[in-house]
Amino acid sequence: MLRVRRAAIAALLSLGLIAASPNISIRFENGAFQVTGWQASAHAPAKGWSSVFAVYAGTGDVPALLGSYAVEGGELVFHPMWPIAPGVHYRAVFTPIAGGPRIEKSFDGPPRPTNRIARVEQVYPSGDTWPSNLLRLYVYFSAPMSRGEAARHVHMLDDTGKELGGAHAVFLPGEELWDPAFRRLTMTFDPGRIKRGLTSNEAIGPPLTEGKRYTLVIDADWPDARGVPMAEGFRKVVRGGPARRIPPDPKQWDVKAPRTGSNEPLVVDFPVPMNYPLLQRMLRVAGTHGDVSGAIRIDRNETEWRFTPGQPWAAGTYQLVVETGLEDLAGNHIGQPFDLDVFNRVTEHITTNTVSLPFTVR
Repeated sequence: MLRVRRAAIAALLSLGLIAASPNISIRFENGAFQVTGWQASAHAPAKGWSSVFAVYAGTGDVPALLGSYAVEGGELVFHPMWPIAPGVHYRAVFTPIAGGPRIEKSFDGPPRPTNRIARVEQVYPSGDTWPSNLLRLYVYFSAPMSRGEAARHVHMLDDTGKELGGAHAVFLPGEELWDPAFRRLTMTFDPGRIKRGLTSNEAIGPPLTEGKRYTLVIDADWPDARGVPMAEGFRKVVRGGPARRIPPDPKQWDVKAPRTGSNEPLVVDFPVPMNYPLLQRMLRVAGTHGDVSGAIRIDRNETEWRFTPGQPWAAGTYQLVVETGLEDLAGNHIGQPFDLDVFNRVTEHITTNTVSLPFTVR
């Protein structure tokens, strides 16, 4: 037996794969698995480093984790493609030569988090009266959320407390749109029930009915991106209002110009509430030398847009530049109503034509 072991070590040494060390071990540090006490060659074996060192997640016959190998300080290091997950069991296996003795060590991922930090920060439209042909609902969370859960955890109740579902479901099935941070959810109301002349609209009617009361409910057990339920649920009572079918007209907006030399905000008042996220990016202020930098604030249930400049206003003529893709709550955008005879798929693609409203700072 001793002769066999010596022969195996000699074979490894002849390949340049190890140094003579009886203290080979595996450790996990800084997100990577590392073989210590073993001097790795600068060149990988013919079948790659994965043929001698592999890491597995979970139990049973599972494929090895994907990742990259590197020789760092003479030691072999495996960097997983994805961070190790909470609550998952990992097994690292080092086999210097095919069929030879192997070293195996188990690791547990970090404990699953239990602190509940996610909650609904705001829902838009923020007012308590929504048009019966409301197109989009936006939910802002305080932390990144898990995907594919909205259908189970977002509910609309009628005035008797019964959930609207089945043939009378208000949201477009399968439509769950998130911002890159997974903190803003966009829910689309069924356009087939909004546009007049379509089968759903004629057979079922609009998602909301003017004069009736509804309750938006978001469940507290919705897991965040870490898998932890929210700190609390959310409820908002609203009333259905008249349908809006007239496109926004910038000529009807009230633009209040600030005074020269001041940091007063430019204030724009709208006759009806507008789409909150689009207000954040579809209006800008341009001066003689280009766009003016500043901060945007939206007030009065999305009927007021305020722009505070980074520097005091200089006297002169400016332009409020508005992208024509800006929408009201019913999806009508400048120059075009949403309620057309032609049914177009509702997406987040917005056109970028602009109109300008001049104002003078004196």
